[in-house]
Amino acid sequence: MTQTIKTITPLQDHGQTVESLCGRDKSLTHRAIMFSSLASGKSTIYSPLLGADCRSTMDCFRALGVSFSIEDDKILVSSPGWRNFKNPKEDLDCGNSGTTARLLTGLFASMPGLRCTLIGDESLSKRPMGRVTEPLRAIGGHYDGPDHGQTLPLTIEGQELRAAKHHIDKATAQVKSAILLAGLQIDGQTEVSLPKGSRDHTENMLRALGADCQTSIKGDVETVRLQGPFTIPSGNYHIPVDPSSAAFFAVLGLIRPKGRTVIQSMLDNPTRTGFFEVLGRMSDRLLKKPSESSDVSVEPTVDLEVEGSFPISGVEIEEALVPTLVDEIPILAVAAAFAKTPSHFKGLGELRVKESDRLEKTYELLTLAGCTCSIQGDDLFIQGGLSQSKVFTYDSEGDHRLAMAGAIMAKFAQGPCKIIDPDCVAVSFPNFYEELDKFES
Repeated sequence: MTQTIKTITPLQDHGQTVESLCGRDKSLTHRAIMFSSLASGKSTIYSPLLGADCRSTMDCFRALGVSFSIEDDKILVSSPGWRNFKNPKEDLDCGNSGTTARLLTGLFASMPGLRCTLIGDESLSKRPMGRVTEPLRAIGGHYDGPDHGQTLPLTIEGQELRAAKHHIDKATAQVKSAILLAGLQIDGQTEVSLPKGSRDHTENMLRALGADCQTSIKGDVETVRLQGPFTIPSGNYHIPVDPSSAAFFAVLGLIRPKGRTVIQSMLDNPTRTGFFEVLGRMSDRLLKKPSESSDVSVEPTVDLEVEGSFPISGVEIEEALVPTLVDEIPILAVAAAFAKTPSHFKGLGELRVKESDRLEKTYELLTLAGCTCSIQGDDLFIQGGLSQSKVFTYDSEGDHRLAMAGAIMAKFAQGPCKIIDPDCVAVSFPNFYEELDKFES
């Protein structure tokens, strides 16, 4: 198969102010699509992310009888309600989306009479599903797939599940959300305990919709309790900018020797903005301001301003902070490569089960760029000290966040660099390269 290659030329920076229109939040768009599909009637999702992952979620529900139309930067949803879902005639293709696969694995498990099979691309088919199927099988879930439901393809037969208390050993929002979504149709209280720090969008959205969903934290343990059953109402959703997308241009703006970068209407959720805390340790040239947008988003938003401030300082990222910035590790590693002092990123094991082994691929990118770094266990040590990257060719292996991290690194290279499989950025940030070009105008 012919490889697609994109050449990225070094930044010709004139110090201008750049307003970056970053991609809208993928996590919130997924959930808005799911909740709108569960509800009976019409709902509207404003400013959604229309990347490949979210389109996969729409395609899955479309096969169940939900109607979607895209008009003027919004999705119009018309659903018969989950009780009237039809069994799909074909397998439900989750594409490359782990969120789609894992959340639907929980959601569909508690819908009696529904039978479907989830499939995915080669990368998704290697990612672990047992962390969702095992706790739900323990309360009556019925799954059939490779190695007792450890990976896709996964056939689900909806059942009446039992209320229970679940204990998860990692701070993972996808597993927590899958169990809570199953709990929507369970008679009684579903309780999930896990290490604190994972994303809480599912809980926030459920509470906003009227569900009895309570969160408590004791020490380092977070416990979420959902009282079911709960019927999702139809409604409207406004989606803010994705911090994971904003991080790429925040880092570019920070490494620039001069100029200002502005990112508006960014999601301001403490379980998602750990990258801002880390960048704040690396430089004092970042500013968060109350959002000037008049839209009422599903969660609070801020405007972010970044002043070029190269060189920046190295940083230590504690393992407890990683769940709040796990998707931003590759681009934070790029920032650390240009820091004047060393950096140490701790406890990155979760990166090994993403779209690729992101820990190894991040190390590969830094090494290609000429940065001295090493992996010890699940820790990444970055010496820093780069003023320019070496010229490189980098294979993203279909991982959107690695392709974007590579492109940002290439803007500070000694000459043009090549990114293999650059179009995979469409998964989360379809207009990434257009926004990158703004820094040249």
